[in-house]
Amino acid sequence: MRIPKESVVLVLAVACGGSGPTGSGGGNNPPPGGQVVSVSMSDYRFTPDTVRIALGTTVRWSNDGAVDHTSTSNSAGGWNSGTLAPPHAPATCPYPPCGVTPGASFQFTFTAPGTYGYHCAFHGVPGPTYQGMIGAIVVSP
Repeated sequence: MRIPKESVVLVLAVACGGSGPTGSGGGNNPPPGGQVVSVSMSDYRFTPDTVRIALGTTVRWSNDGAVDHTSTSNSAGGWNSGTLAPPHAPATCPYPPCGVTPGASFQFTFTAPGTYGYHCAFHGVPGPTYQGMIGAIVVSP
């Protein structure tokens, strides 16, 4: 049976949401049984700014502030979350009351011991000594 091309309808679906980019050093999900530690980005700081974790732990950065932030490794070849949007109200609200879409988040699993400095690419000042919105992940074996 031949379908006239006037009868063909192309449907495109676009996912919308406020979660933003999510990534990891080993996939989008932490390893099974692995621990996840949360770091909040708000008020131009990371909370907590220093996290001590065991090998294999995943750190999840979430933007809980009012402006865009990043979690960017100080070392070349490290992680970079890209822009993580803050929480926001939906553009349209057909049935009030409407909630707020959570801010974007990013996660990275640490698979080698060491101390990993990081900063927000928008609010940290790179150089010999990082200043501003900075943090550190201390991974023990």
